[in-house]
This record gives sequence, C-alpha cells and structure tokens, in this order.
Amino acid sequence: LAAVGLDEMSRRREQGAGVGWANAFDVLKAPAIGGIVALGAILIAVFLAWLLAAWAIYQGTLGPSLPPAVSPSQFAQAVLFTAPGQMMIVMGMGTGFVFALLAMMLSVVSFPLLLDRDTGLDTAIATSFRAVLANPGPMALWGLVVAGTLLAGSALAFVGLMVAVPVLGHATWHLYRKLIV
Repeated sequence: LAAVGLDEMSRRREQGAGVGWANAFDVLKAPAIGGIVALGAILIAVFLAWLLAAWAIYQGTLGPSLPPAVSPSQFAQAVLFTAPGQMMIVMGMGTGFVFALLAMMLSVVSFPLLLDRDTGLDTAIATSFRAVLANPGPMALWGLVVAGTLLAGSALAFVGLMVAVPVLGHATWHLYRKLIV
C-alpha cells in the first residue's frame, strides 16, 4: 500500500510522461481509487487478524507461565530455552508465514492492476492469486527479496527504507508488467 504511488510513477514513466515526486499523489485521482482504498483496508484487516493470532499464540503458550512484569532478558530466556517458548516460536512462524503469504497473494499484482486497467477489485485480487499460484517459485523468491530488503532497510532506525521502498515499488511495477501482459 505504501508503494502504490511509486507504481503510479513507474506507470507514467513507462508511458513516456514526465515524472516527479508529486506524481506519486496522482494515484488519488485514479479511477480505481475506491478499489485501492478497499484493498488497503483489507490488508489492514489481515494485519489486525495477524496481531490477534500472535496474541492468542502467546497466551496459549508462554503467556500463562510468565509473570506480568518481566525483563527483556527473562523474556528472551523463556522464549529460547523453555518448551512453551519454543512452541510459541514454531506456531508463530507458521502462522506468520500464512498471513504473509495471504497479504502477498492479495496485493502483489492487485495494486498495479487497479492503477493500470479499468478493472474491479474482485478481478484484481483474483488475478493476483492466479499469478502467485501459476508462478510459485519466482513468487516465493520475490517474497524473500521483499522481506530481506525491508529487514535491511529497517536495520538502521528505518532510514534505509527511504531507499528500499522506492526500489521495491518500482520493481513491483516491473514484476506486474512481466506477469500481466
């Protein structure tokens, strides 16, 4: 969602139009702005469900065995060296993978498609799911690239995101163009 303005800039550049940072806000004038906002709301709902699932996993595994106020070192000790903590890690990573996959399948092609063509949100989401299912290897690699780039960009107090997000936004547009002709 944060990079949808960059998709608009990439689209304009591909058409040979002049591009400046102000063009990122042209997405607000897009015919599909309603679908873009709705997809953003869906992704926020997925994120909130992810947080609730993480809280439930914590409460079902490690939560009951920890006192209310615990130091970071005590928490790390409990997570890494107790059976409930290790169960929390395994369940949390599996659940996180499912939610991350859902978020990627919902949005990897949907946002650029909504900008590029006169299509509905249902068609954009279905196309995104089909693109991921038809290209599981490259899409898995793309997901790892996105996760790694965002992690690296976040490492220095989020300053690296100033480079990572524009690069990923532009790359996402090109991925979309390669997948959807």
